[in-house]
Amino acid sequence: MNREVLLELIKQKDDIEKELLELGNELKLQNNVGMTGELVDREGYPRNDIDLVRVRQIRQRVICLQNDHKTLMKQIEDGLIQVHENTIKNPSNTTDAITTAPPNNTNLPNKEPFLRVDIVSKQSPAELADLHVGDLICRIGTIRKDNFRTMQDVAALVNNSENRSITLFVERVNTKEQQTLTLTPKKWSGNGLLGCKLTPLS
Repeated sequence: MNREVLLELIKQKDDIEKELLELGNELKLQNNVGMTGELVDREGYPRNDIDLVRVRQIRQRVICLQNDHKTLMKQIEDGLIQVHENTIKNPSNTTDAITTAPPNNTNLPNKEPFLRVDIVSKQSPAELADLHVGDLICRIGTIRKDNFRTMQDVAALVNNSENRSITLFVERVNTKEQQTLTLTPKKWSGNGLLGCKLTPLS
């Protein structure tokens, strides 16, 4: 796999994550029905407070996008391994090595933090991902400082990524080093899907 193919796969992944975020926001506007909310009332009749047709369309689209995202992530992972192996075999080819790096490359806008980790619960998905209190988040999924609006964006991304990995770029509280982590939102013994508190930086 060459760098052009790999970069195109990464772009496709980012586009999917962006659409998932938008669809999640749209489901929230449908009385926050989400992916699992009931479509009938207590008496078994179709709910009249939501657009049932649109909700079904969105849910089906989300499922398709999640499947596509899973396939792309595998292809990107394999591609990065191939690029790394090619770099070892051809150390003089530094251009490819730089351009095909993961999305936390310094050429991309992931360096400036916009969220702070204030709480990390024990045995939570956040702790399993190696998040620490005080870490600064420079990117979560496709959300960066330059496109971050409110915490609702982050919540929508997390809810639409349940049981699916999200790439984080964090600045460590002690070393100030930027690292890439993989966070998988999921149900656990505590509240929410992450088990941490994220606060926007002022």
